[in-house]
Amino acid sequence: MCNFFKCKCLRLGSGRAYSSSQKTGINPAIVKEAGDELRQAYQILSQADEEDLVDYAVFMVKAAEKRYGYLLKKLKEQEKRESLGAEGGEF
Repeated sequence: MCNFFKCKCLRLGSGRAYSSSQKTGINPAIVKEAGDELRQAYQILSQADEEDLVDYAVFMVKAAEKRYGYLLKKLKEQEKRESLGAEGGEF
């Protein structure tokens, strides 16, 4: 089981999922990936059976919740700006 956690740390630490920029905005695929990682974090928490693993899993759940919430909020703001911009261009 420890190898699984080590692999998760390495994958999450790669920064790949944090590659959105201000120019391109938030990609819905990144938000979906963050949701998938949140579900995985909950699954890890449900399977953790040692105190240290539970601590790690709780940390991962909290981090995934924050990340998913942030990305979802930014995506909604982006969609709102785009819809307002489209309405303003029609006059």
